[in-house]
Amino acid sequence: MGERDADGVVALRLALFGGSFDPPHLGHLAFARFVQQALGPDQLVWLPAGRQWQKPDQVMAAGSHRAAMVARLIASEPQFRLDERELQRRGPSFTADTLREFSGENPGAELMFLIGQDQYARLPTWYQVETVVSLATLVVVPRGGEAVVTPPGLPPHRLRVLALPELPISSTAVRDAVAQGQDISPMVGAEVASYIASHRLYEKK
Repeated sequence: MGERDADGVVALRLALFGGSFDPPHLGHLAFARFVQQALGPDQLVWLPAGRQWQKPDQVMAAGSHRAAMVARLIASEPQFRLDERELQRRGPSFTADTLREFSGENPGAELMFLIGQDQYARLPTWYQVETVVSLATLVVVPRGGEAVVTPPGLPPHRLRVLALPELPISSTAVRDAVAQGQDISPMVGAEVASYIASHRLYEKK
């Protein structure tokens, strides 16, 4: 559990996994398990996104639904936990604010922020990016074995590159399958599929 610092104090290691999770699927779960095995954090925290400031017009399922689906997906994974702070935050949701909160709540903790290669490329445009890179190690997951290139204008930062096996599932594919009346259990698992069906999420209007 954690690592001891120079004073012998055990420092907590937290991996923060943000995303729309609209809906969460077995690819997300496989990714989280891979990160857990590769990096060994004390906890891997799932953070459903609130109102994303760079995508103000994006229409998503209600945050309460997305949180409930994540809870069902990770129910049997004690090393994972759900955190709904970004859903409860008023106005746009900024990663810098989230990292500041986690840092304040967990003094001395090592924070790892999981980010896809496409997000990493846009990171210099993020709100208070200096805060983001000062508070967390960036764990970048490249697409399809592509080399990770540091984007110009990004401040000096701690970086881990984590090569992940290809996961051919996407939230878009799940939503499309629901709209077409297909069985989505193989993509999201029985519990999430049942929740989507009972709340009639993603059905064609």
